[in-house]
Amino acid sequence: MSLELIGARETADGIAVTFVTERGIEPLEGSCDEIARLATVMQQVSALAALNENERVWIDEVAVGDAIVKLGLNPGRQGRVKIIRR
Repeated sequence: MSLELIGARETADGIAVTFVTERGIEPLEGSCDEIARLATVMQQVSALAALNENERVWIDEVAVGDAIVKLGLNPGRQGRVKIIRR
């Protein structure tokens, strides 16, 4: 998956995380519950990607602050991610 966590810190309203994606640095800030949900879905997608040879599909999307994070699978045991700002 082209989503690497490079930083995280607590904020007054939750957690701010910074990821590196194919598109560059992507900061996200959300509640503790939103970040926990994102982490859970990332783990699930990672596990499924290891088994996936041919499918290109979105698995789930998670609202995090002002963004929607879409997570899915690409062929060749790869994960995929798209961060959409609302």
